[in-house]
Amino acid sequence: MGLPGGILHDGARRRDFAFRHLTGAVELALAEAAGAGATLPAKVTAALAAALEHVGGKPPVPETVSGLAVADRQFLMGRLATGLGLGESWLTARCGRCGERFDFSVTHADLPVKEAGEGYPFTTVATSLGPCRFRVPTGADQEFLAGIEDEGEACRSLVGRCLVDFPGEGQPSFTADDMARIESALEAVAPEVAVSVQAACPACGTTHVIDVDPYGALSRNDGGWLLREIHILAATYHWSEGEILALPLERRRRYLELIDRARGMAR
Repeated sequence: MGLPGGILHDGARRRDFAFRHLTGAVELALAEAAGAGATLPAKVTAALAAALEHVGGKPPVPETVSGLAVADRQFLMGRLATGLGLGESWLTARCGRCGERFDFSVTHADLPVKEAGEGYPFTTVATSLGPCRFRVPTGADQEFLAGIEDEGEACRSLVGRCLVDFPGEGQPSFTADDMARIESALEAVAPEVAVSVQAACPACGTTHVIDVDPYGALSRNDGGWLLREIHILAATYHWSEGEILALPLERRRRYLELIDRARGMAR
């Protein structure tokens, strides 16, 4: 499956992507991206830039990755989580009706995905100022808005950033009805990845809508676990750090299992 949105490249919409071979070096780059003192959108950009081989026919430089539609970035982070063995998450919720706590699992690869609508990534909206053209929000917009706390100001700033063309001069001022039409039009054309699931309480059967973190691949925000694995392999096999980091993820885990077995820690 390609990106639900994609990139306009040489007049065509490119939806192809590929991740690098998941080695320790890529994992270390992801851990460093996750642990950096940056906003979540900036961490997502750094993580995807480190993990992707190419996207939409382009190299995964930060400018390209941040220019992806929000849903494309969520989609890629979900696929990355799957590749890292983090594709299944166990969530805990408390029933609002009977008060019981219950656990349930979510598989990120199974979350519904809505493809981009006709005209993506642009849409034209009839506003009080005349027909205006907008593009769908991107990761770069998220990074910019991360520093704005006021929701109203953030919404106005996002609309201003996404405005491509309007019949006038200066800074446009949209009415509340305009804003509602703009939001509806952008939702129609933008791709989407489900970020919530329905789960029924096993005790009383009440159905709940529960949020799912689309950026679970950043959950390992401490690279200490990887350094410990490097230490174990280096002490056992006397390999250099570079040699260990070059190992494919599954092979490194297999060696660690063998070490545990030799120590009587696993069967």
